[in-house]
Amino acid sequence: MTRATGLRRVLRTTGLLTLLVATAAGAALSGTPAVAPGRAPVAASGAPDIPVDAMTGAPVPIDPPAASGAPAASTTGGATGPAATSATAAATAAPGATAQPAARTAPLIATSSSAFAAREAGAAPTAAGDPVPVVVRGSGEFAGLEVTVSQTSHLVNQVIGLSWTGGRATSPSPMSFGQNYLEVMQCWGDQAGGPDREQCQYGASKGDGRGGAYVPSRQLNYGRTLTDPAETIRPAGENQNVYAPFRPAGGGPAETDGSSQYYDSQSTNEVPFAPTRADGTGQLYFEIQTGMEAPGLGCGQTPAGRPGPFTEGRACWLVIVPRGDREVDGQPPTGDSAKLQSSPLSATNWAKRLVVPLHFEPVGLSCPIGSTERPTSGTEMAAEAVWRWQPVLCRQAGGIFSFTRTTDSLARGRLLQGDPGLVYVGFPLPKDAQTPGRTPVYAPLGVSGLAISFVVESQSYSLTPPEIRQKDGQRIQEMNLTPRLVAKLLTQSYRYAVNPGDPDVPAGNPLDLTSDPEFLDLNPQFKNLYFPSRIPDLLLPTGDSDAASLVWAWLYSDPQAKAFLEGVVSPGWGDSVNPAFLRDGITLPVSNYPKPDSYCQSFPDDPTARPAWCNLDSHPYANTMLEAARSAARGDTLSKSVWDSTTTPGSLRKGAAQAQGLRGVLAITTTAQAARYGLTTARLRNGKGEFVAPDNTSMLAMLDQGLVPTTSGLPIVSPAAQVAGGYPLTSITYAATVPSALDAASGASYASLLRYAMGDGQTPGVAAGQLAEGYLPLPEDVRFATGVVAGAIEALAGKPEPTPKPTPTATPTSTAGPSPSARPTAAPTAPSGSLAAGVTGQPVVREASDATDAAPSDDRRPAAQAPSGGGATGAPATTPAPDPSPAGPSPEHTPVVLAPATPAAAVARTARTEVGNVRFLLLGALIAGVLAGAAGLLVPRLLRRRRP
Repeated sequence: MTRATGLRRVLRTTGLLTLLVATAAGAALSGTPAVAPGRAPVAASGAPDIPVDAMTGAPVPIDPPAASGAPAASTTGGATGPAATSATAAATAAPGATAQPAARTAPLIATSSSAFAAREAGAAPTAAGDPVPVVVRGSGEFAGLEVTVSQTSHLVNQVIGLSWTGGRATSPSPMSFGQNYLEVMQCWGDQAGGPDREQCQYGASKGDGRGGAYVPSRQLNYGRTLTDPAETIRPAGENQNVYAPFRPAGGGPAETDGSSQYYDSQSTNEVPFAPTRADGTGQLYFEIQTGMEAPGLGCGQTPAGRPGPFTEGRACWLVIVPRGDREVDGQPPTGDSAKLQSSPLSATNWAKRLVVPLHFEPVGLSCPIGSTERPTSGTEMAAEAVWRWQPVLCRQAGGIFSFTRTTDSLARGRLLQGDPGLVYVGFPLPKDAQTPGRTPVYAPLGVSGLAISFVVESQSYSLTPPEIRQKDGQRIQEMNLTPRLVAKLLTQSYRYAVNPGDPDVPAGNPLDLTSDPEFLDLNPQFKNLYFPSRIPDLLLPTGDSDAASLVWAWLYSDPQAKAFLEGVVSPGWGDSVNPAFLRDGITLPVSNYPKPDSYCQSFPDDPTARPAWCNLDSHPYANTMLEAARSAARGDTLSKSVWDSTTTPGSLRKGAAQAQGLRGVLAITTTAQAARYGLTTARLRNGKGEFVAPDNTSMLAMLDQGLVPTTSGLPIVSPAAQVAGGYPLTSITYAATVPSALDAASGASYASLLRYAMGDGQTPGVAAGQLAEGYLPLPEDVRFATGVVAGAIEALAGKPEPTPKPTPTATPTSTAGPSPSARPTAAPTAPSGSLAAGVTGQPVVREASDATDAAPSDDRRPAAQAPSGGGATGAPATTPAPDPSPAGPSPEHTPVVLAPATPAAAVARTARTEVGNVRFLLLGALIAGVLAGAAGLLVPRLLRRRRP
């Protein structure tokens, strides 16, 4: 035995023993503690954890966020806005109003019925990362009015909540606005005391006839019988109308004719009628718009030509004009059912305004010009988190990380050839679809969920009991849905889900969801209500996605929904699926949302030669789930329902959105998008028969007990899992790349992104760099695992992979990914709870619950099946290479599999669990093992070189 050989064996033995010790330590750290089983959820309140590095556990620096309720000032001085950043000072300067930070009560906006009920009841204080509500109070005749605004800083295009007390009940009813209501609008303006009326986006809803004729307009003259004595803008002639001008933020000429090129009825966020309840309280969900949605206001925009970075964009204002029981001339209104007639912009009404400053995140580029751009792309499930992280990542991770939303199939395709960048997917690439020499690595990036989100405002008819009629216009906060009900909505099986007269929809099917006896049996709060606009279907995104596959797998895991989708007439309810889904050869489940019903309503007697009105005109797709979420919040069904014969040629245009108080729209969105746009989320029936809303507790339950492995070796959440309290549409998003296809600089940048995402990026909050609401703050073991993957990406970037030994050719599978409810594979051979096993490529998964056998198998979806509808793009035209790895797991050519794992009775630790200095022992053991292994290769070579 030579000296080099002996030393090599000693080093290898030392490395092996060290890794065994590390593995044992990992198992011990993940063992069963003396507490009740199940991972404790991250609390919704209380102090946040101290940010720590995902790899070392040491504190890491971050740009300090602005104090709660007040955004940080721009370090460049480039962003324009009110001179006074104090809400109290700014609002006090405005006539008739004061504003101050509110007590730390939870915000109005809720993503589930239980959360909303708690907040309405004045529940516990918010967490440190939550926005601080601001209160503004009226004066004079409105001295008792107190309006709470849920968020005024770190704003993006989103929905915020307004609630108020001390008002007088709207008369004559909550949906007929004669007297006593609020009017709300968004304005720009750089002066400290608030905007003037020429800077407000208002007047595009002048066709809303629920109130007086001029109330929704900018018009300032009201006929011969009503004149505002304080008004300075007066008509020059008897038959001339005058309007409050609108001056855009960009400096263009003032518009004086009552309409605007900057906003219209399709785009405005103004609310001309917000009712007050009989007890003097009220609530309103208000869309905040940036300069992207409202170019005339320019909110959040940064100065052109300045390099940045900016910590805040242009500030704007929220203006609330309370209306009482007197007109601008001081007299009670007469005629027209005693309705107020004047505009809120009329001088007397404007003097009573309440104003609240609004502070925005910068719109557009928030990173220094010239920064290196690193592309990321993939599933929309990751979008809200990545967009929130982007502004801070360029300062802390060394580059601009762009994000392009693509289908999961296209994202997986980037792992097969070319520069993969970093992609986000729901389902990993099947092992036998990998390209030789291009081993993908995966890191858990986020856990969130899909939601059936809705905005449904109570609407009644004349025979409805008075106590229910008083709730007209208010949000309905609860909805229970079974898989069978969702199947009806997805397959356009309600009679109003396609155009009237469609012979396909069975005559015995209900008209819409709210008239379905099956739905009313589960949701009695909808009885005695009537929705003229009907709610027959969902706003659905176009294209294929792993998220859509997850929804269909949930439906197919339920025997009643499965029978409905296969054409069985319900013996209890007598309805059945739209036959178009059976006739057109769609093999369910699929990875998109097909609309195969081709019925078109014709108008043979129309003198304007109106063309046929088809299914995708009246019930179109949204481009993305984000568009579906925003449209639902606005009451916009996206339906092209207005035939304009005055154009040449005639054109079919989108109809106006449903007015505030008259909305009824459902959509499939992510949980994060639902939170952003103030949508309520339905409670879905899970495998245990429970109706569960998406929140941290229910998603964490599925992460703990609902995982199943896939053919890639990584786990996903099974929507069929029988998990008590588990939300069935919980989803894991993986960040993936191929280190050998990256250069070293890219590998280091993507590793920094993952480390930030698992560190400061896991702090919930609304500021840039924090974790958006709707995502589960990841537990410590998952964050640690992702940190290990980050280290692997950085270490292996740009290094060719070893040539693997040849193996028998396997049958390629589609790059579209496995079914989200694939049957579990054999039990993992690695020790349960040990993340070290994941690093070596061995599958580490939690045991699935006892319901996973009910999940459909992979063969329900043909490997080469193309999307069936919605204009989706499929996987790239690449032939997956056979899996070249040997029969056993090989560190040289298997995915780095990292996912949380515990034995059946174990408790995985959350980010708040202290593990003491033992974690450093484990980390040191891992590092020592790696160094010993490297020394086993390098030291003997050095010794040979030194021989004489």
